[in-house]
Amino acid sequence: MRKLLFLAGILFLQFTIPACNSGEQSQPKEKAEETNSKKAPQQDEKIKAKLDSLNGILDRNPNNLEALLARGNTYLDALNPAYARADADAAYFLDSTSEDVLLLRGDVNYVLNRTRLSRDMWERCSQLFPKNTECRLRAAELYLAVQDLEKALEKVNEVLNVDAQNPKAIFMKGVIVRDKYADTTLALQYFQRAIDLKDGDYIEAIDMMGTLLANKRDPMAIQYFKNALEIDPNRYDLYAKMGLVYTYEEDYNAALEYYEKSLQLKPRNDEVYFNIGFIHITLKNYDLAIDNFNKSLEIREMNVKALYGRGFAYEMRGDVMNAARDYQSCLGMFPDYNPAKEGIARLKRITKDDDIDLDNL
Repeated sequence: MRKLLFLAGILFLQFTIPACNSGEQSQPKEKAEETNSKKAPQQDEKIKAKLDSLNGILDRNPNNLEALLARGNTYLDALNPAYARADADAAYFLDSTSEDVLLLRGDVNYVLNRTRLSRDMWERCSQLFPKNTECRLRAAELYLAVQDLEKALEKVNEVLNVDAQNPKAIFMKGVIVRDKYADTTLALQYFQRAIDLKDGDYIEAIDMMGTLLANKRDPMAIQYFKNALEIDPNRYDLYAKMGLVYTYEEDYNAALEYYEKSLQLKPRNDEVYFNIGFIHITLKNYDLAIDNFNKSLEIREMNVKALYGRGFAYEMRGDVMNAARDYQSCLGMFPDYNPAKEGIARLKRITKDDDIDLDNL
């Protein structure tokens, strides 16, 4: 009964696996920082050597459009968008009708969060070059990121009119179908088609398949996430999703194993610590639950789910005072937070014959 109270109070807030949007360019700055932290020294040396060569060419001929484009793209790969922007602007001054120039200038400004200019570049490219699919795909990603689904669908359909077997466009159409029409069955068909067109090597589509299947409580989700991890074993989010799926299946040992792998890759993850805390409540390991909720709160102090979870663990352990303090803290954050209100009411019933003021702790 107490487990059901916790489930009713908090589980619905957390146990839906988050689905990405396009899965590819929606968070450029965060992705850039993550990629930068993993860049291998050998790769740095290759980039430096390439830049040295291009600098030599441009020293001799500053208006070499091909070299400007190559250096701009190299700076972008090296996560130096300010320098990339300078080269993209110089290239645009030399030729404002080049496909490659418009594509690069759009990419650079997107990374810099100058999305209006990036949109203009990709739209101009689309108008000048009716057969160009890359500019249209970039524009579709941008429209997806800002949830302009009509424009995203228009761009994706333009790509598919040129190339009906374009896996990226098919993948994005699945995202649009999911978000615009809430048709997960059709979306799954698009995602699977995109995976098949890339011979199984399409991690974003595999991730999306796993995510949608997991939210449907379909055990096939596990295999999709495993397939994704074979492609990239360093995706902490995939291990966390596997943990959630195994939690759905009530295979708590497997869930804890995958959560631990996720934390090895990203130690500061408040959601994973919360989920581990939930499992320990289910297993009646209340001290371990409290420890994990504490870790979640250390990472994100204003985390009402973890605060409620810790209060519930205290309640199950018989620590009325600490439970009440946590429930009152929840209400301090969100006065209408019903799980905490119900928690206080339960504690008052438990202590009705004791001289304890739970409203003023």
